[in-house]
Amino acid sequence: MSETMDATAIPGGSVFSVDMEKRTIRGMAVPYGVVGVKAGKRFQFSKDTVHPREGMKVKGWALHDQAHAYGVVTEWDDTDAGLMVAVKAAPTPEGDRALQQADSGVWDGMSIGPSEGAKYVLRDGVYHSVEIPIHEISLTPAPVFGGARVSSVTFDTITEEHDMTTSATEAPTEPTNMAEGAYQVSGVLTGEVSAVPTEGEPAAALSQSSSDAGFSHPVRQIVSAGHSPAQVTEELPYRFDGVAGPHSLVEDMRSAQQGDATARQRFETFVAEAFAVTTTNTGSLNPTPSRPELYVPNLQYSTPLWDSVSNGTIEDRTPFTVPKFSSASSLVGAHVEGTEPTPGAFAATSQTVTPTALSGKIEINREVLDQGGSPQADGIIWGEMLNAWFEAREARIATVLNAVGTAELNLAGAVDAALVDALTAYFAGLQFVRGGNRFTRFVSDGQLFPALVGAKDTAGRPLLPIVGPMNSQGSTEGGFDRVQLGNQTIQAAWALGATTASKSFSFVPSSVWAWASAPKKFTFEYQVKSVDMAIWGYAAGAVLRDSDVKPIDYTTSDS
Repeated sequence: MSETMDATAIPGGSVFSVDMEKRTIRGMAVPYGVVGVKAGKRFQFSKDTVHPREGMKVKGWALHDQAHAYGVVTEWDDTDAGLMVAVKAAPTPEGDRALQQADSGVWDGMSIGPSEGAKYVLRDGVYHSVEIPIHEISLTPAPVFGGARVSSVTFDTITEEHDMTTSATEAPTEPTNMAEGAYQVSGVLTGEVSAVPTEGEPAAALSQSSSDAGFSHPVRQIVSAGHSPAQVTEELPYRFDGVAGPHSLVEDMRSAQQGDATARQRFETFVAEAFAVTTTNTGSLNPTPSRPELYVPNLQYSTPLWDSVSNGTIEDRTPFTVPKFSSASSLVGAHVEGTEPTPGAFAATSQTVTPTALSGKIEINREVLDQGGSPQADGIIWGEMLNAWFEAREARIATVLNAVGTAELNLAGAVDAALVDALTAYFAGLQFVRGGNRFTRFVSDGQLFPALVGAKDTAGRPLLPIVGPMNSQGSTEGGFDRVQLGNQTIQAAWALGATTASKSFSFVPSSVWAWASAPKKFTFEYQVKSVDMAIWGYAAGAVLRDSDVKPIDYTTSDS
């Protein structure tokens, strides 16, 4: 390798060793000696040519989109077969999602993201790697190279312990959504050069040397806008300057007529580039390509209720009991010298929690699976079933909160200063609850939250700040999902609803619990015409102390 790795380079080591490390995705990022085709171009990578970009850690992304960054490469083993890596997923929603999607087989491939300065040499129509710095390795449902696959996913269960605040990370200089096929290249080469057509552009004529009436010296420049620049040295198949070239034009013409497909492709490619064939009369040879790796899934559900309550994991429907405090008296008092203290009293109780199952099934016709392409239809459908799973889990927590019988705080539709004053008085009163204020969570329904965001003073100025940094156009990083009243963050929760019957809740997080198992995938092939795919798991929720939950009704009517 021509460039020395910096201090942030990843040490080598087998990625197939067994260890107890959690939240890790392992696999082959790119195989060596294998030709992959992307956007009509052929690429091949080799050992000792791929390395971390200088001064940067190699990150784990999904779909080559930095918005889906989920972890950091912690193991790097440049083997003869290919680049083997391990990516440690961060304890964030994107990390949880990457682990689940990789474990379920939706994102079962890996793909490297070349950085600025990548170098290739073009031989016989194949771009061979020379120097390929990379800044990210992505999970993808459709890798360019079939051997670039996830080999294992290590984690206990999906904890979904999301932190809605994000920390600052180093901002890469690469495009925010570099496609897997970002191997289109550009650069300035020495000698006579001319543009070679990229996908969707008309072919350019091969230039002639100013000192020679024949064809120019056999180097060309590949030009492609919108991606990180790279250098490519390409040798033309034929020479016309008296020096023997790699191939003979006459021999290729004869071989093409006799059925030699390789010679025909080489000859036709040369003619197309040298004589300015336009896209108009070759439209049938340039069909609109399919980009299955850019499949747009359903929206990923946020889980504000699950993130706000205390979480646990379960494996089956076995009921379990939670011991909890019941009462106590005379545990501490003033001591009288020489007198034994009177014994106090303490009583405990317990609460039984009974999990129930969540399930779902879909029937996929055999023809759909056979024609599913990449990503496969079953992987796409499974991703949507996972969305439905998280939605059902969120709805169950809303049901548990709405079942609490504690007297509600009715805000009677107050607006602006009156609304802020009413909530301020409620929060101030919590300071004098025995033991002090422990109500640190507040989730809002669709009636109260818009009223808080829109609360203004008599001069029309907003009374409450929206959580998240604001730019010059007024947008916020938090997506307007939280508002701040004093030191209390009020979180919008879509699962609580937005009707006159919906309620918001202020509560003590240690008194409200939700448990769930990791969703399991089942595939049944017991008939010819179709395949059944099912999802199964368990969930439970409980309020362990009703007095620690305060329902808040914004409207005066619950009808």
